[in-house]
Amino acid sequence: MGIDNSKDKEKINDKISSYKTVAAEKKRKRDQKKQANIKEREEKKAQRTKTINEKKEKVNDLADNLSNQLKDLFEIFKEILPSSQNINNRLGSLGVLGEVFMQAADNTKSKIAEILIEEILSTIGCSENQTFDAYINVPIYIDVKSVDLFKILKKDPSDPNVKFSYEKEDTQNGDLPYSMNRELYKRLQSNLSFQQEYGSGFVGASGQQLFDIQYVTSYVNSNQQTINGDFFKITLLQQTNIKTVSNFLFDYFTSIEIFNLDTLSANILNYLLGCFNIGSSQEEMTDLETFITFLLRIMGICTDPSKKIDVSGTAKIPELDTINEDFFEVSNLEKRNIENRVNLIINGLVEFESCDSVLLPVNQQAAINVLNDVISFNDVPDKINGLLNGLGDIANDDNWQGYNIPTLSVNAEMLTKLILNLPHILLQTILSPKVMLGFLIMVKSILYGFDIAVNNLTEFIKKYSKLVVNTMRRIFSIFVEELFLIIKKEIKKLVESLLLDIINEAKDKQIAMYSTIVYVLLQLGQAVIDYRNCKSVLDEILKLLNLGLSQLNLGLPMFALAASKLLGGVSDTRAYANAIENLQKAGIPTDDNGDGTPNLMNQMMEGLLRGMNKEQAENGKTEIYIPPLTVVSVGAGITKAAKGYGKSY
Repeated sequence: MGIDNSKDKEKINDKISSYKTVAAEKKRKRDQKKQANIKEREEKKAQRTKTINEKKEKVNDLADNLSNQLKDLFEIFKEILPSSQNINNRLGSLGVLGEVFMQAADNTKSKIAEILIEEILSTIGCSENQTFDAYINVPIYIDVKSVDLFKILKKDPSDPNVKFSYEKEDTQNGDLPYSMNRELYKRLQSNLSFQQEYGSGFVGASGQQLFDIQYVTSYVNSNQQTINGDFFKITLLQQTNIKTVSNFLFDYFTSIEIFNLDTLSANILNYLLGCFNIGSSQEEMTDLETFITFLLRIMGICTDPSKKIDVSGTAKIPELDTINEDFFEVSNLEKRNIENRVNLIINGLVEFESCDSVLLPVNQQAAINVLNDVISFNDVPDKINGLLNGLGDIANDDNWQGYNIPTLSVNAEMLTKLILNLPHILLQTILSPKVMLGFLIMVKSILYGFDIAVNNLTEFIKKYSKLVVNTMRRIFSIFVEELFLIIKKEIKKLVESLLLDIINEAKDKQIAMYSTIVYVLLQLGQAVIDYRNCKSVLDEILKLLNLGLSQLNLGLPMFALAASKLLGGVSDTRAYANAIENLQKAGIPTDDNGDGTPNLMNQMMEGLLRGMNKEQAENGKTEIYIPPLTVVSVGAGITKAAKGYGKSY
């Protein structure tokens, strides 16, 4: 209550004026919110209609815009990259990630062997202890085209353009690892069997002879019919101990190198540039690009579709419950994309988005030079650096300089494609003739009446969908985990910085003494992350980020709280001085205007602060939770929890 009526009237008028302004502003916001709600309802209605229409379409048409968890994590990774406009910073980060991914691929060789064995057992529907004794010394015949999915064995390993698809050199029987792809090519050039030429059957990692192999152009089946074609005749040899399917697979796969960085590098360059498929047939390239489309679609599966290994020994390849025939149908948009890419590859052209889709001629020799450098190195890090540096050289190709392409952008685009597509390129590298041979030998031995033949990659992925889907998903999860760990590390740094900033903003030095609590907060729980499940990974990232947004709740020690009664309370002048100080530090002008008139921003700032502080002084209230307190006396007890009130000003 004021003691001066005139001043009271002024206050009333001022309040009425300010209230009217606030009321008008509130009404405007309510009207805006009302219009926004109407618009939102209309949008939701339109979205529901769109959803209903989409559900009427075929499932495969929804897969045109392929996405997957690796892409999602990569977008998060790019947010962590340096914000500088200097592309060299971003390019360096992409190079580091590419190096990590390539190293991860090489580190997974032993893990890949385990994955293959487990998934082959699951695919043929047998237990680890199932034997194949009944088929010892009984010839089985496998179509060469079923073993050679990518038509590697049609090409001479001595050809400079093909040698990267084979092992580096020939090896002797019993050497580890054995150059089986080279050996299979040799079998196709000879009528002799492996045993006839070398004096013994193929020797596995255990030192035992596993099988004999020979190329034949016909055989007589169980119905006494002559079957003509190109076949590998496989004769499983008697072992000194009882052979199980799992033991055979382990013995065979550890006797060969499932893949190497030389071949993987060649397949990477071939995927990025199409350099080794120039001049291939339209049919062959369409089959390959369709296969890649299906692999990308598998990478987009957001949950683990694998099932428990079936030990029933059923006489057919088990199907995946989560994938139906529509999954392996190509949409119209995908067909157009495949056709466009095939035409580019056949004609020796490549297209980059960073070049405004200008078609550039592929320099096959430049790719060969890069691979020759990769092969010349013996150490894995040198091979990886040779490949990544080679991509930079290709982006700076003299043949492309006339097109005025942004070299660094093209290099970054190739690195990005390498990172996002490495899982399926690795699977293609793994599915070489030597790996397919081991798989099909066991399929034919266990499911003798099962027709194992496939004519192309599309038939292969449909017939053996369980093997391809589960193996692809498990390989994919390896790279998801690698990228997640990198993101996790960077987010920890970011959150730690945020928390330390929050602590440093506190004026009381006592609070800063408790900064070690940051490291406690950053210790994550021991939750198991399923890297094949998108939600599991993203939840873990959100948990990290939420640390930076959560209340620290550091609290103050008792003596500091007791001394708070000595504080003078909030001061308009100090608050205004602090605001001006911060504005000046930020380089924002706070002096009077050039014509001598007052700086309106200063007046606005002062009015804002005075208004806030006045409201706090007049109506601010503090509610305090009083926990149960122990009563120190004879017959001690505890008080009830209660609520207390105080005043802040």
